[in-house]
Amino acid sequence: MKGEFAIRPMAWSDLNELVRLHGRYLNYGDGIQSHFEETLADPDTVAVKCVRNGEMIGLDIYTRGIRLSGGHPELCAAIAAITGEATVYTGDALLVVPAWRRRGVDAAMLETCRETLRRKGASYVLYELWVHPDGRVPAHHTVERYERVIDLGLHRDFYVDFDHYGYFCPICGEKCRCGAHLYLCHVS
Repeated sequence: MKGEFAIRPMAWSDLNELVRLHGRYLNYGDGIQSHFEETLADPDTVAVKCVRNGEMIGLDIYTRGIRLSGGHPELCAAIAAITGEATVYTGDALLVVPAWRRRGVDAAMLETCRETLRRKGASYVLYELWVHPDGRVPAHHTVERYERVIDLGLHRDFYVDFDHYGYFCPICGEKCRCGAHLYLCHVS
């Protein structure tokens, strides 16, 4: 399957397509463009895209540090207490367009990102997995690809004030009722 697509580093020229795909499948709003401008400009960011015939069919992005959507300073402090001085990256966005899901795209992107994260000295990756109101977790297989995982729990109404940051849920709209399940994975 991997011969049908290629994993490439995300470039600044990918910004518009990144924002378009993110808005269609993850969340949308005024905050998306500026967030990804900042993210792609940061040399510590690890970002890849999956392309097929010149079209972006997936993306996987990690930012350095403990960064949860909407802030959540109490959770960030608790995670920092666990990780200490170790280098932590946070999974910022993972997306595969519907026609290419369950075909190895996410695994191929993760494999490429993990190699880069290792080179950058990452000890942990923090995942904030989106939990839909019906309980579905689209990216649940991601953490299964790690040997050592710390389950930080399910946090209901995690995105309750997300609209204050310029983000809106494609399922719930302005007032999001989605949760997040947090995991801290050892990069090994």
